[in-house]
Amino acid sequence: MGLYLSPRFLKLGVFSICTVLVGRCSAPQTAPEPKIDQRNRLAEEFIRGKLPLWQHRLHLQDWNVTVLSVHRTDLREHTLGNIHWDKEKRTGVIRVLNASEYGMPFQATLNDIEFTIVHELIHLEMASLPRSEASRSDEEHAINRLAAALIQFEQRDKPAPGLGGPLPPSSNE
Repeated sequence: MGLYLSPRFLKLGVFSICTVLVGRCSAPQTAPEPKIDQRNRLAEEFIRGKLPLWQHRLHLQDWNVTVLSVHRTDLREHTLGNIHWDKEKRTGVIRVLNASEYGMPFQATLNDIEFTIVHELIHLEMASLPRSEASRSDEEHAINRLAAALIQFEQRDKPAPGLGGPLPPSSNE
């Protein structure tokens, strides 16, 4: 005597198996949040990879730039980083907020640190232009827009998390 399975049962079984398989394959995987004491070490590894990449892209390889992770009290109020440079020696020190002091998910923290590094490197590119306190606000606004555009452009070629393909073009283009 053979086993009889009703069409409804078969349909339900196949649907359940497909749902489980597809759900596992297509569900976006998010990395677990690192512990607070690990965030800064992981961020420093991230910075070691991003700094030379952005120096190359901005043609600033002839500058000796270092990035320091600092506490909020070491930065001006309402800032997440800054840069001090010596144009003659072609050296610069970028200070970024310590990753353990960010109050956001770790990936968002890394994104912000990368933005800060790009922003500060653009300051180096503009170091030869005249500066004044009157133009400082306009300069910061322009640099923010340039940094955002550069990072957005870079993100186009990377797979979107969990989707396996490049990000779609922005609707602002």
